[in-house]
Amino acid sequence: MTNARLDIESRPFNAAWIYPRPEFESNIYKVLVIGAHPDDADLLTGGLALKLRARGHKVKYIAVTNGDMGHFKQRDIVLAARRLEEGKASAEKLGVDYDTLNIGDGDVWVNREQLRKVIRCIREYAPDLIVTHRPQDYHKDHRYTGQLVKDASYLLLVPHYMDEYRTPFIDQMPVICYAFDHFENPLFRPDVLLDITDVYEQKALAISQHVSQLMEWLPYTQGILDQIPEEYDYKQRREIVETLVNYHFSEVISRFRKLLKAGYPDRKVRQAEAFQICEYGKQPSLKEMKELFPGAIFPSSKELEATTELGKLKEKIKKFKKKITKLEEKLEGK
Repeated sequence: MTNARLDIESRPFNAAWIYPRPEFESNIYKVLVIGAHPDDADLLTGGLALKLRARGHKVKYIAVTNGDMGHFKQRDIVLAARRLEEGKASAEKLGVDYDTLNIGDGDVWVNREQLRKVIRCIREYAPDLIVTHRPQDYHKDHRYTGQLVKDASYLLLVPHYMDEYRTPFIDQMPVICYAFDHFENPLFRPDVLLDITDVYEQKALAISQHVSQLMEWLPYTQGILDQIPEEYDYKQRREIVETLVNYHFSEVISRFRKLLKAGYPDRKVRQAEAFQICEYGKQPSLKEMKELFPGAIFPSSKELEATTELGKLKEKIKKFKKKITKLEEKLEGK
């Protein structure tokens, strides 16, 4: 017997008929963030990780690649070793565990070998929640990482799949969600909006540990390497962190400003993270979402519709109808 039940109030409903929701068995949750590169997880979920750890929950970061190509001079094992240390240093600031699947940077593909690596790391940790990239990201490593997690989802539950590894299958589907990105085909849906203003400085301190990226690789790719001094302090690293975070997350504030104002009426949200629930995982109840995303807000279906292309089109039609009505009234007055 199982206590799984079909709940039509589950939101978002999506594939809940495939994976009915058993209640969580523990008050301590395990969250696994699967990013493509050593600096992806903390950039996308550093605020969430800090809030989860403050409540005693467990968080683990997985970098699918070792990052051995993210530089203009260093490469291969030298760069991979350096980025491993940076990933560990950042994770330590957040209070989370860190590991890598050690796939070469730029070499993430949707194939049998890499799928089995992803399945194995998920099964070994047995998380309640997985966070990863959307499969619509600009970077192929990001896209394929998200796709590998999607492809792994059903196979996690299959007892005899990969039984040669003697890694126990999991008997409960985790919640799977995507971290925010600003790509528009399709638009990101903000099922979860999280104010991280209060922990942002801690997140920034963690991100700043990725010196090879912040002070070397990113300035090189943007053509401003000559503006980076040979010796720099944390303040200078912090300024570049600000630029990086604003590039990735300023749209969370600007695009979802109305939702944030409605959800946090008593404060001004300066920094936020956003997440979209994936239909391939367990569909959490609102109560469970509040536990997995402490302090977050969860826009209603009606509110979410306004953020979609359809919602925007409906709003334009509504305004157009008002203009027609005014014009008709004006003509009748004549």
